[in-house]
Order: sequence, then structure tokens, then C-alpha cells
Amino acid sequence: MFSTIFNFEFKRWLKNPTFYIFIFLFFLMSGFFAAVSFGVFDSITASRGTNTMANSPLALSEFINGMNYFIYFLLPIVIGSSVYRDFRYNMHTILFSYPFTKWDYIGGKFLSSLLIVVIITLSIMAGITVASVLPWVNQDVLLPFNILAYVQIYLIYVIPNLFFFGVIIFALVTITRNISVGFIGVIMLILITVILGSFTREIDNRYMVALFEPFGEEALSYYTKYWTVAEQNNNLLPFKEVIIYNRLIWLGISTLVLGLLYYFFSFTQTALTFGKSKKNDRVIKNNFGGITAIQLPTVKYNYSGWQNFKTMWSLSNFDFKFIVKNYAFLIIASVGLLVLLLISMTAGQVFGTKTYPVTWQMLMLPGTFFSFFINILTFLFAGMLIHRGDTSRMSQLIDVTAIPNWALLCSKFIALIKMQIVLLLIIVIAGVSIQAYHGFYDFELGHYFFELYALKLINFVIWAFLAIFIQTIFKNYLLGFFVLLILSIGIQFLPLLGVDQSIYIFNSDSGYNYSDMNGYGNGISLYFVYKIYWSLLGISLFCLALLFWKRGIPMSAKETFANAKKRFNASFATLFAISLIGFFGIGGYIYYVNNIQNERFTDKEYEQQAVDWEKKYKKFENYNQPRITDIKVNLDIFPSTRDFKAKGSYWLKNKTEKSIDTLFINYNDYPTVLKFDAETALVSEDTLYNFNIYKLKTSLQPGDSIRMNWEISNKPNTILRDNSPVLANGTFINNGYFPSIGYSESGELSDNKTREKYGLKPKPRMAKTDDANARKNTYISSDADWVSFETTVSTSDDQIAIAPGYLEKEWTENGRKYFHYKMDRPMLNFYAYQSARYEVRKDKWKDVAIEIYYHKGHEYNLDRMVKAVKKSLDYYTANFSPYQHRQARIIEFPRTGGGFAQAFANTIPFSEGIGFIAAVDDEDKEAVDYPFSVTSHEMAHQWWAHQVIGANVQGATLMSESLSEYSSLKVLEKEYGKSQMRMFLKDALDNYLMGRTFESEREQPLMFNENQQYIHYNKGSLVLYALSDYIGEKNMNNALQKYIQKVAYQEAPYTNSIEFVSYMNEATPDSLKYLINDMFKTITLYDNSAKNVTSKKLANGKYEVTIEANISKYRSDEKGERIFADKFGKTLTYKPRGEKEAIESLPLQDYIEIGIFSNKSDDKNAKEKVLYLEKRKINKINNKFVIIVDEKPTEVGVDPYNKLIDTDSNDNRKKL
Repeated sequence: MFSTIFNFEFKRWLKNPTFYIFIFLFFLMSGFFAAVSFGVFDSITASRGTNTMANSPLALSEFINGMNYFIYFLLPIVIGSSVYRDFRYNMHTILFSYPFTKWDYIGGKFLSSLLIVVIITLSIMAGITVASVLPWVNQDVLLPFNILAYVQIYLIYVIPNLFFFGVIIFALVTITRNISVGFIGVIMLILITVILGSFTREIDNRYMVALFEPFGEEALSYYTKYWTVAEQNNNLLPFKEVIIYNRLIWLGISTLVLGLLYYFFSFTQTALTFGKSKKNDRVIKNNFGGITAIQLPTVKYNYSGWQNFKTMWSLSNFDFKFIVKNYAFLIIASVGLLVLLLISMTAGQVFGTKTYPVTWQMLMLPGTFFSFFINILTFLFAGMLIHRGDTSRMSQLIDVTAIPNWALLCSKFIALIKMQIVLLLIIVIAGVSIQAYHGFYDFELGHYFFELYALKLINFVIWAFLAIFIQTIFKNYLLGFFVLLILSIGIQFLPLLGVDQSIYIFNSDSGYNYSDMNGYGNGISLYFVYKIYWSLLGISLFCLALLFWKRGIPMSAKETFANAKKRFNASFATLFAISLIGFFGIGGYIYYVNNIQNERFTDKEYEQQAVDWEKKYKKFENYNQPRITDIKVNLDIFPSTRDFKAKGSYWLKNKTEKSIDTLFINYNDYPTVLKFDAETALVSEDTLYNFNIYKLKTSLQPGDSIRMNWEISNKPNTILRDNSPVLANGTFINNGYFPSIGYSESGELSDNKTREKYGLKPKPRMAKTDDANARKNTYISSDADWVSFETTVSTSDDQIAIAPGYLEKEWTENGRKYFHYKMDRPMLNFYAYQSARYEVRKDKWKDVAIEIYYHKGHEYNLDRMVKAVKKSLDYYTANFSPYQHRQARIIEFPRTGGGFAQAFANTIPFSEGIGFIAAVDDEDKEAVDYPFSVTSHEMAHQWWAHQVIGANVQGATLMSESLSEYSSLKVLEKEYGKSQMRMFLKDALDNYLMGRTFESEREQPLMFNENQQYIHYNKGSLVLYALSDYIGEKNMNNALQKYIQKVAYQEAPYTNSIEFVSYMNEATPDSLKYLINDMFKTITLYDNSAKNVTSKKLANGKYEVTIEANISKYRSDEKGERIFADKFGKTLTYKPRGEKEAIESLPLQDYIEIGIFSNKSDDKNAKEKVLYLEKRKINKINNKFVIIVDEKPTEVGVDPYNKLIDTDSNDNRKKL
């Protein structure tokens, strides 16, 4: 009987058109997404340049497993319905009378439907294969077809996952006989993944998450997370410990579920229920009661519009109760609340430090996943409500009731909105609960309700309109649900086809963002315009749904359209016409403003413009140009209207040895007026590229100067067009808005593969370190060296405006405040303006004024910031050079402007989102005081960038960002001790290794880095901190002091990394010279691990600790290929007992730190006590150390503080 049931179910699906629809849909989707990835649409969108191959085994795994999320929603439809169908059509009463066993029934149903789903997933592979042979593919991103890659993906992930989760969904639907519970199962599994994924932010949690994450993605990531580009392109998927354990764990769970299903399943008429079921109560008829005469009330019929409205509302309550009592709603709502609470445990953390749970943080917790699940429930319940009459066999009774169609359909729509309101209320409950739990009682309920019910709800309502329409059109609500799911996700990829205007992408909008300083800002009006636009389309779709609403016996297509024509009466036509005309009217006006009234270019057009810019103007790149030496700016900021006007003067000096007769001026899209105090002729005015060429009547001789005056203002702001960077509160404008001198290479295409398509030569990201032309400029500015700076800035009378320099004068005139600033020494051509309603905290360090301009209510960390400024000034002035300014200012700006801090001369803009609301716990030894750390980093830039500035060549940021990170680490170490260093260094190591995986061109050694942030920030901090540890902090700082004395405030040619590293080399003893080569000149990584460790107590009370450790290192080329042989071809090898593969290493003569620790520490700032910490010289891979310590050890480590670049830092330490 097993084969009979199996064959029947399998053949039934083969005859079902839905099966082929699913195959076609997945083939089409996978083919489309693969075609995008393979560059098929590069001709209509911006070209995609990358080093990673789009069809490598790892890329295919991510693609296919990503597509499988759609497949998982098929499991209830295919696997669940195989058994649900028997109960829905009451066939189980007949089937259960047949002589088959439980296994025949369960096994036949499950395995046949599982096979159907597997066949559907094969269409994904077919779609990828077809996309790879399309004539327009970019062959540069494709590898040869590799069947083994697909076999791995399907055997390790796809088919096991379908079995694991198919069993769970099948069991849920079989036991409850409710297909919606199957969807709950899918959503629950995805929620588990979301919950577990939130814990991977902590590096130490990744192993446990990889074991239990259901889809196996974290297990795969555990091994591939740090794969370089070469490894991503060449390696097959790993299949070892953690992945095997993960697959076995979920095989065990699914087998257990299948076993329980087999045990509890019985051929009965009723489903498994919780609590007492009224259906099974015995009903006893009372035939002995007397006959009682009753007077029936007179029935009055009321068919008025108001009565129909009340009926509609009453029916909506009935449908709403159906929703909220449904398993799907109850479980997902409860789990959603739990997920929000769990995510809040790690949300907003930086270096292990939490932030205060301010309301905007709470509103960010749901992210996109909660919105996704609200849509899922909307799509699902829209179908269940519309087809509820059919599923409950009450449709004919409902259809004959004297209720108009609009009342019936509107009642279901309103019920969906009520459901959405309740789901959004969960966010309020979760947010307030989290805030109260943390003792934060500034709930801002108005903020909660405005964002959720004025901004978010309308988004879900528009989706409800579409859901009603689609579910009305489709007879099968599960198919309608799946179509809605595909549409909601698929439309997000329309920009990949060149469809990038919001008026063409359903329910898209301009977005919104909130900051405490500026609220929702100016973009909220445009957001509502788009939502009104899409709401009008939603009303139109609802009208169409009313036209085709099925009521009565099934009709043919011809009869359906004839019936729709009858329903299309005058009142209906009026509503439909108004909504449709409004939709096209608003859309047309938006199109007119954005495309006709204002120029608009596609990504492809911008790409072509970059090509034309280079071809037309590249020839002027090396023309001699005067340098800006003096800057005066008058800037007027108008926060109420969000306008600005700027007038400025540049003094341009010819610093070359030749006369200059031509000036090249770059400016922005803002209306700009340029004038000179010498006679000039406008040779070329390019309004497309905003590039003017002027001819001087009298050439500018060497050493001579001219003055350039300029004026800039913005076009008027409108609801649809934002033409100004000014905010109502928290304006942040930098000098990038002002004119610059000379040709700018920033407008060129940077990707070399794209450049090759257009016939352009390869473009290095940065010039070589010895490039003479490039060394004429700093990496900050190409048109100035050191400049004098003076400015006057005005703003509204309730705000303070700030710029670099010292406040010379402040006054009020015509209801506006004016501030006159002047810098007393030369500075870089790098400055910014800020204006807001600030509170001011003042302090002093010696004769240096410390000022923090902050938003009222953000006082949490002001003391820490002041303390960081003072500690930084102490350390930097003692070890590097004197501080060049008489003040240090920190100025808060809205988080909507970015999550960063930035150092200008004596002025540090600091985002409200990264330090002002940090909830630093001084008792938490695992957390880093990052407001202190960020402040000390930005203060360090007053030396490393504003005194020493590198040339615009490779390695320039080593002398700015890397040295600033090193400096701040030292200040942090002095304040908090070495125990916090491990947390910081391990995080830096993780970010560096992660950054390597996304390298778009080539990885460079630290001293040749090309402004690659993962190198100069993360690797740079590790390398410089480690070097100071090896050669001694004093030696390191003495070398830095000599270096800064030599190159501070230098003119061209500017310093480079070769010069800097020579100072480090000079300070390094001969025995450690290998560090200079390993750390700066090459890409060198270690793979150190503590293997076997033991401890025994000696007779004298001391402890003998035996440590076995493997230590190896290798070089990496620019693509990430590992190199184990030195320049002489020598390699070390060691094959551990019982292992198949030997460990390889470069020859070793390295000093590696060995540490032994106790968890009992007398230092309150330390989480552990160091019993032993010494560097031991290593010359082989496998090493054994025997060390005597005075106290009982609890942990040992090889490079325990992660000072070296180690590919796996998790195995450096081992517990005893």
C-alpha cells in the first residue's frame, strides 16, 4: 500500500497545473536573479566589477540557499496539503477504512510530496544554467560549469533542509489538520535563524550558533567567513566538524519529530487539540419538555447605507476575532515579541558596550524582518478571509445574504488593518518593556505611535490593498499567497533592471529617518506624497477586486466579465476614476518634476558621463594650477527655510616655477557665481560636469597670487525636491560644497573591468609611493597645502553656529546670530560648519579650552568625553609633540548625517548615534568604553593628519588612521589596563579578516594600502600596537616623536609610508627586524593554536603547566592565495598524529607570546590575573612548553591578546 499511496500522490501532482506553475516561477526567478548576477543587464544598468566569481561554489550556495527561502513557503502548500486535502474534502473517512499501516499512509504522503518539492528546486539549478549561457553574460565573472558544486549544495544543504523542515511542517499539518499551522512552522524556523543570527555579533558565540542554526548557513559561514577572494573562487564547500554536527543535530530533531508523529498519529476523525473540545461532547435530546408558545418579534428590514456600514463593521469584528484566535497569529505575535526582546540584548552594541534604549533605537529593533512577517500574515489572512466561505462550506449561505459586495469585502480589509494595528502594538509593548527593564523611563509614547501608526501603518495598508486584489483573482489562496510573496520580494530587485524611480516600484517611497536632534527632518512630506500616490492605486485595485469578487455559483470567464460589467455602475465608476486619475496625476507630476523640470540620469548614463569626463578633461590633469593659500567665507544658514548662501574668497598662489595662463574650476550643482580680481576670459563652461576653464589675460607668474571670489546658494526647496544640505536643527556642511581648483580624478570610473569595456586604461586606486606628481598633494586636498582660514557664519537666533578657528566676535543682527571665527595658524583645506540648538559643556586642560556642544538630553557621556580629551592631551603631548591649538571642541550632529566622528582643525563633529547615548558599564570587563576611545582617536588626528599629513600615494592613511588608532589604544590602555585590549584587538582582527573577503581589487600590505579601511583601521591598529609591545612603548614613541619633528607641517613633497617605516625599522632591534617585513611590507598571517594543556600541583605549592601549541605562518598574495615557502623555497611541515593533512608554515624564527592566567584578580579593572606572560622564540610548528607558576591557573594562551594577525583567534586560548 505504501507504493500505491506514493504513486497516487506523485502522479496527482504531475497532473496538477500548479506543479508546473511553481516550476516555471522558480525557473524564471532563479534565471532572472542569476542573469543579474552574471552581468546580463550591464548594458542597461551600471556595470558590475568584482573579483569574486558569480558561479563559484560558495556564490552558488548562497544563491540557491537564498532561493530556498521561497521553497520553504511551498512546504505547507505541497507537503502539508498532501494530508490536509484528505481532511478538507472529508476523504479521510474513506481512506482510513482501507487496510494500510500508519507508515504506508505517512510515508507515502510525505515522501511523494517531498520528491515533488525536490523536483521544483531543480528548476533553480536549471534557471542558473540557462542564465549562464545567455549571449549577454559577462564572462569575466563566470567559472566553467562545475557539476560537483551543485551536487555538494543539494546533498549537504538543499535536500537535507527540505527533509528536516518538510518533516516538521508535515507533522504540524497532520496533527492539527490546519494548513496555516504549517506556515507558522516555516516562519518559526526563520525566526529561530534571526534570533540565533543576532548572537553572532559576539565572536565567541559563533560556534554554538553554527551548531544549532536550522538552515546550516551559520555552520558554513563558520568556515568560510574569512575566505579570501581566491579561496571563494577556487574552493569547494567545506564539509567537516561543525557542518557535520549541524546536519546531524537537525537530522536527529527531524527524525524525532517523525517518530513522534508516527507514535501519536491515529486513524481518527478528530485533530489533536489542546484543552476540552466541545465537538466531542455528547448531546442529549430532551423530548419530554412541554411545548411553549412564543411571540416572534416583527422583523423590520433596513437596507440603508448606514446599516450596511454597521454590518460591515460588525463583520470586520467577526473576521478580526477569527484572525486573533488563529494559531498563526497567536504564535507569530508571541514569538515576534520574544524575538524583539532577544534582539534587544545585543542591539546597538559597539565593542560590547550597549546604548541607552532611547525610543528611536527601540523602533529600529524590528528592522525589516518584523515588517516582512506582518506582510506574510497580511497575505495569508487576506486569502483565508476571502476564501473562508469556501473552506468552511458556508459560501452559498453567505452569498445569498442581503449584504452588498462592498460591505463584505471591506469588512475583510478592515479586519486586516485591525490585525496590522495589533501587530504594531507589539512593537510598542516590546519597546516600552525593554526601556523599563533597563530603568529608562523616557518612553516618548507620542514618538512610538506617530512612527508606527502614522508612518508604518500606511505602508502595510497599501500591501493589504494588493493582497485583497490578488487573493480575489486567484481561486487557490495558497497560490495567491505565494504570488504575493514573490511580488513583495521581487519588486525590490527592479532597480537591477534599470527601473529605479519610485513611481514605478510598488509601494516604494523616499524613506524617512529619525534623530533626536532633527526629528524626522524634511523628508517626511515627500514620504506622505508617495504613500498617498500608492494608496490611490490601492483603492483602484480594491475597486477591481470588487468587480471580480466571486459571489454565487462558479462562473466561466465570460460570465465573470459580464458580471463585472453589471457591477460597474456610476458610483463605482466615480470612485474608480477619481482614484485612478489621482494616481496618474500625482505620478505624472512627480515624473515631470524629476525628469523634465530637473535633469535626471540613470546609473548607466552616469557611468557614460564618467567615461566622457575622463576622455574630455583627463588631458588637463597635470597642468600647473595655482594653490589655495588663504580662505575667507561668509556663510548664511537659514534653518527655518533650510536654505544657505555662501560667499567666499580664495587667494590662489602660483607655487610652480612656470607661469600659469589657464585656470580649471570645479564646482557643484548649486547655482554658482565665479569672479577673479584679474582679467579673465571664460573659455569653456560645462554645466553638465560643472567645470569651467578660464584664460588669464596676464599669465600668473611664479610666486604671484590672484583672488577668486565665489557665491553659492541653493535652489528653493520643494516637497518633491530637496535642494539644500541645511537641516532645521543640526546642519553639517563641509567645504566639499565649495569650488575647487584643477581636474578631479574622483569623477573617473574606478573599476578596471568596467574601464576596459569603454577602452580606458587601468586605473590604480592610488599612485605608487615614489610618484613625484602625486607627492605634490596631500591625500586630503589636491588644490591646497596649508591655508589661513577666516569665516563668518550666521544662523537663526536660537542656534549656535560653529566652524574651525577661534571665536573672534559674536553678535545678533536682524533676528539672526553671527559668529566670526579665525584660525591663528595654517591648517589643511578641510573644514566644516555646524548649526543647531546646542547646550555647551566647558572645561579646561592647562590653557586649552575644552567645549562640548550637545543636544539637550544627551548628557550621558559628557564627562567621559572631557576625560578622554584630557587624557589624550596628556599622552600625545608627552610622547609626540605639543598640541597646536588653544581649544578642543566636540560638536554633536544628527545620526541621519552618518554614524561617525571626524576631526577638523581643533573641531570634532561627533554623531549622536555613536557616543552620546552609549550606556557604558564600568563593571563590565568585556565592554570597551567607546565614547572614550572614539574621542581619543579623533583627538589623535590633531597630530596624525593635522600635523603630519601623507602624500596622495599608497600608504598615506597609515600615517593618519592607523597611527590615530594606535594612539587611542595607548590612551585606552593607560586608562583601563591591558585587559580591555583583547576585546578591542580581537574585534579589529575580526573586521580585518572580514574586510579581506570583500576586497574588490587587490589586498595590499599595510604600508602600501590604498585607503582600504579594513587595512588602515583594523590591521593598522593591530600592527602598530603589536610593534610597540615587541620593541617597547618608549622606543616606539621616541621614533614617532622623531618622525613628527621631521615632517610636521611640511610642504610638498609630502611624506610617505616608506619614510615612516624607516623610522620604525631604525627603532627595531635586529632580532625583531622580521616584524617590519611581516607587518608592513608583506601580507603575513599566523595560524596559532593551543592544543593540549595540563596542570599539576607541585609539592612546594606551585603549579607545573604543560602546553602543546602549533604555530605556523604564511604569506598571502593580493588575491588571498596562501604562500608557505620563503624566497629560497623553504617550507616547514608537521603532520599531527591521526590527521590526514600536514600543517605547513614559512620558516620560523619568531617570538610568540605565551600566557598563563587565573580568573582571580586583585585588580578591579582586570577580569583575569596574569600568572605568566613571556615571548618565546619559535623555530618549529609543534611546540611544547613547561612553565612553573605560583598560583592555580585556569586558562593558557598562545598569543593570548591577539596581537598577531591570526586566521582563527578562537583557538588561541584553552581552559584548564
